[in-house]
Amino acid sequence: MLFEVVIILIIINMALFIHEMGHAIAAILRNKKAKAEVYMGSSSKEKKLELNLGRITCYLTIALSGFCRLANPEKLPSTTYKQRLIFLVGGPIASSLGFITLYFTSHFFSGTIGNIIINTAGANLFLFVTSLIPFNYPSFLGGLPSDGLQILNLIKENGKQRKEVS
Repeated sequence: MLFEVVIILIIINMALFIHEMGHAIAAILRNKKAKAEVYMGSSSKEKKLELNLGRITCYLTIALSGFCRLANPEKLPSTTYKQRLIFLVGGPIASSLGFITLYFTSHFFSGTIGNIIINTAGANLFLFVTSLIPFNYPSFLGGLPSDGLQILNLIKENGKQRKEVS
């Protein structure tokens, strides 16, 4: 029983990591000076494994939520609508690519490894779908707005700005 719980937590964390790395990659592609931070769980850096991947720094622990942010926004020009939109869809795109890759990879493995891979693919699909639904996560999952809610708010804000200009 304990083994299964540990495997489930690892699967959830792998899917979350893939998702948050999608946001991080989108963030650093916007500018050569941009740096991103990926957090599993809270924004605390204490008692977490620090992993440096070029301009992306990850603070890892076993968690049920994660998020990504720019590490140096004050050193960058303000973001455009397009850059913010790309950042927000980066996570869901990574989750969908993770699902597709892991789903097809799972066909080459059997037994426990095959089951872990196909379940990680399923977790990525679940994360892709649920992250695009506009809602606020409950406080035990960070209490932040979903990617879908942030995208919806960004589109509404952009629409208002366009009306004001015309």
